[in-house]
Amino acid sequence: MHSMVLEADLAGNYVGSSYSWASTRDWARLGQLYLNRGNWNGEQLFDASWVDYIITPTENSNGRYGAHFYLNAGGHYPDVPKDLYSCNGYQGQHVFIIPSKDLVIVRTGLAEEPDFQANRFLSAIVKSVP
Repeated sequence: MHSMVLEADLAGNYVGSSYSWASTRDWARLGQLYLNRGNWNGEQLFDASWVDYIITPTENSNGRYGAHFYLNAGGHYPDVPKDLYSCNGYQGQHVFIIPSKDLVIVRTGLAEEPDFQANRFLSAIVKSVP
């Protein structure tokens, strides 16, 4: 990632879930890194088991949340593969990772449900990928 800037909050803490700025292409690189289970161009940047951990649903989340990532394990997006997981940002910004389709989708925008219908958006893309 070439454009990423991480900022601290007012107390000087790096939150990790916000205050991160990057180009759309760099967000796609982050998604690709996770799709490749921590491997980037032949170099293992983090252990592949980390991906197994983050895609394991958290207790009482109904398959909606793992470790720092949102999941579709519970079918929140009914027309999208259940192996989808994502980084969700402010006002509908997303990095969607769909391993079964070997696909990363980055969506930047300023709308959330109901104005942005993620299920419809994602299902249209997934249907176009063999």
